Amino acid sequence: MDRVPALSIRQPWAELIVSGRKTIEIRSWYTEYRGLLWLHTGLKSDPQLDQQFGLQKPFVGGYVGSVVLSAVNPLDRERWVHWSSMHLCSRADYRPGLYGWVLTSPHKFAQPIAGLGKLNLFYPNDELLEQLQRANAGEEVKFRADTQLNLLDEN
Repeated sequence: MDRVPALSIRQPWAELIVSGRKTIEIRSWYTEYRGLLWLHTGLKSDPQLDQQFGLQKPFVGGYVGSVVLSAVNPLDRERWVHWSSMHLCSRADYRPGLYGWVLTSPHKFAQPIAGLGKLNLFYPNDELLEQLQRANAGEEVKFRADTQLNLLDEN
């Protein structure tokens, strides 16, 4: 099986990415990785932002889809302003040292897959990876609740 990393993103941002509304993710760190990413959402959402973007109780605590990380660019104030409509953040939030992750080819799973996340890029274990690949191919996935605690490789 191909090793595809996952990225955990708080709601409503994850939902906005898989729906194609948000195409730039802002991070304080750089990665050499380019390619498919599984999108994971943490356990919390921001109700005010959910409402602002017209979302009602987006799924939390698992995988909602995939996206391709096409580029990672350092942000200066000019690029921040130019990309503001793609990353859906206030222009006042700019600070030096940030990177814009360019996200393409969003794919939302028909059904989210419950699972644990981690900081930075992380790799789901083989059992979860198989479920993610099937969901990405549009197949129905039934998630077993008894596997939730063992979803990530320890490496």
